[in-house]
Amino acid sequence: MKIYCDESGYTGVDLLEESQPYFVYSGVNLSDKVANEIKTYIFDNYNIQNSEIKGKNLVNNPQGQAVLTHIFEKYSRFARIVFHDKKFALAAKIVEYGIEPYLTSNYFFYVSKFNCFIAIGLYAALITKDKSAESLFEDFLSLMRGRITFENSSFYSLSQSNPLIEWLVDIMTHDPRLILKEIQSKENQPKKWILDLTMTSLLGILSNWSEAGDELEVICDNSKTFKDNPVLEALNQIGLAGKRADFLGSRLGFKLKEKILNADSKDLIGLQIADLFSSTVFYCLKNQHKQFSKDIMKLVEKNCLCKPDSFCLIPEFNTFKIDFEKNKTLYLSQIYSIYTHVKMK
Repeated sequence: MKIYCDESGYTGVDLLEESQPYFVYSGVNLSDKVANEIKTYIFDNYNIQNSEIKGKNLVNNPQGQAVLTHIFEKYSRFARIVFHDKKFALAAKIVEYGIEPYLTSNYFFYVSKFNCFIAIGLYAALITKDKSAESLFEDFLSLMRGRITFENSSFYSLSQSNPLIEWLVDIMTHDPRLILKEIQSKENQPKKWILDLTMTSLLGILSNWSEAGDELEVICDNSKTFKDNPVLEALNQIGLAGKRADFLGSRLGFKLKEKILNADSKDLIGLQIADLFSSTVFYCLKNQHKQFSKDIMKLVEKNCLCKPDSFCLIPEFNTFKIDFEKNKTLYLSQIYSIYTHVKMK
């Protein structure tokens, strides 16, 4: 089974880049026959320049959107997609690295969605401020290293009249050595892949495509994140050994025929079609009010979402409100329990 992967909205470790607030990763399972069908349809119905299909070109005009609608209607079952709100992903990363090192077991932390409860609280505080806290993760590291005080950090303004953020910072700064051990290299610099969203997205997509035990040939579009990345090496080891493991009710892992390959999209129609799917979803996330976007996202939710969809980091406030009302006592008891546990260390 051949899987072609590409992304849209990649900004590396900068998860607060205002013009690209979303990250989308797609993995398409295409036979040569299906790939050629899609290519022929696009070339017959849209004026492609330089013989290379670029999703960002098609999605920005009515003719291209008509072509894309047809493709999503007929071929979306061949795609698996993961997408992230980058600010929420950043909030989730801070919660993960700021609290989890103190826990004796992280199972309940995730299965109860307590991590989401805290991350949404931090995300809500972030987006309601007049100025985007562009230095949030840098301040997180500086706090851990004792280089700045809480009052001089971005977290201080976020915590005003917000006891949840005060609690979060109180926990994070209790014993920074635990956290720094997780997130920094031997050179005392943050590990460069800590904030990258590509590898976790790829793990979800490949686990999904390999859930029936199929052996995968995986080709990804060239990206800086694939260079000298130990996480990629770990994924190759998992895939070549065909390892699988249960995690929070989901089966993760996949089987690779050979190591994950990198290639230039100019040379492979499969990568161009993967770009087509990721670029279209990126556009739809940025333009959610448009009818085209609504129609496409319905098809994505029906046919394309990576399972488990927990790989998608998108704040769903309506769902969160229901979950909070349902689990309010549980979440509040967890806040007290973690605080007591950490302070007694």
